[in-house]
Amino acid sequence: MPLLRFWTRRYTGVLIAILIFLGTVAGVWLKVNENKQNFQILQARAEQLSDSYLRAIDIIQSQPNFQQDPLPFTPAVPSTPAIATEVARPVAQDYMQVFNEEGHNLVNFSSLDISLPENLVETPSTIESVLGGNSTKEKIKLKGVTWLRVGIPLSKEGEVIGALYLSTPSPEIFLDNIETYSFLVLIILGIAFGGWLVIYHLSRKLTRPLHQLTEAAIQVSEGDYSPNLPSATKVKEAELQQLFSSFKMMTKRLQQLEQMRTDLLAGVSHELRTPVTSIRGMIQAVQEGVVTGETADQFLVTTLEEAKRMQKMVEDLLDFASLESSTINGEFVLLSLSDVIEEVIQQVHSIEGFKDIDIDISPLIKPLKIVADRGQMKQILLNLLMNSAGAEATKIIISLNMEEKKLYLDILDNGKGIAEQEIPYIFERYYRGDSKRKKKQGLGLGLPLSRLLAEANNCELFLISTSPHETIFRLMLPIE
Repeated sequence: MPLLRFWTRRYTGVLIAILIFLGTVAGVWLKVNENKQNFQILQARAEQLSDSYLRAIDIIQSQPNFQQDPLPFTPAVPSTPAIATEVARPVAQDYMQVFNEEGHNLVNFSSLDISLPENLVETPSTIESVLGGNSTKEKIKLKGVTWLRVGIPLSKEGEVIGALYLSTPSPEIFLDNIETYSFLVLIILGIAFGGWLVIYHLSRKLTRPLHQLTEAAIQVSEGDYSPNLPSATKVKEAELQQLFSSFKMMTKRLQQLEQMRTDLLAGVSHELRTPVTSIRGMIQAVQEGVVTGETADQFLVTTLEEAKRMQKMVEDLLDFASLESSTINGEFVLLSLSDVIEEVIQQVHSIEGFKDIDIDISPLIKPLKIVADRGQMKQILLNLLMNSAGAEATKIIISLNMEEKKLYLDILDNGKGIAEQEIPYIFERYYRGDSKRKKKQGLGLGLPLSRLLAEANNCELFLISTSPHETIFRLMLPIE
């Protein structure tokens, strides 16, 4: 499933679940609040009726022809309740009951056109509590109709002389508040739709660059190392900016590695094919007697040199592969750095390409000792000197500087230097630089191999500076 659809559905589902929960809570709250409000209104009407009823009784008892009775609500004065009811008439749909202090029903009044349930007409079970001075609230369900009933005491001069009950059918909350509920549903639907739009927009905005990266990755997997990607500056999110930048660096790196692989195959093919062809031709000439005597001996010497050159290239490849896999361990001993440098100088002086190169050595500290593998240190220095010779240098200066417990060995040459665009890749394996110089630079393993050997000896090798007239490499060594 596409990422956009997956997260849009998931977020929308969560949003709808939250809105349904909030809607349910709101509906329950409205219902509870409506019931509470209905009871409050009913009790307020009951209190108004009780006040009106008591005032009506006072008016009736003040008449000259009124026959005083200890209990104004007794059957001895049958007209009293009826007159009082006329004065204190409940509103439509209300059912009013009045009881005296002994619990006898004096008044039953209802404006409803329907017959009232018998359980509603009977004396309420809470009559004793109301006559005791307490107000009551009840919800009664009779014959499928829910009734709300409140009971309040009738007090006169601080004494409870009766009880008044007021009942009314409970309104259908949903029907009476259908507009409120409809408005609530519309709000929930509006929020849900708006939330879906926001989620879809954000998910699409987030997945668009990921989709572009996916397409770019497919292009790279098919061999296209220049995929179309938006500039990282056009992406506002820092994480996506870093992702785009890293991806572009990766594709650039892959392109460089692919180019180096192609160059390596071409270089190895050329470097191996040439001596193999030469060896085969010279041996065949000697074998068939085409050349004889001193010429044949010279052919054999040349053949041996070519064979040694091929052996050296293969050994470089094997050594580099072994060092990369960390399978070569050096023999680390305490040795004199000056002796190692002098041995390397003597060795390069016997090489044909170094006869016209002036090698200048700064004064060395004879007792200077380092812990390293002698053969590996000689290989590092030899590779650096060969690199200077490959740059067509005519003078090489080897100098030493000491700071605290670090020794800096600098190799400076006056060769034609390294092109600026090639500097970041000079320590990459198989990188051989400008195509015009590839034939002179072997397999491109000299500097990478030297760096690996330096790290194996707890040293650091890096380029200090380069220009068309000067290049300086530095080997940093710990000293004892």
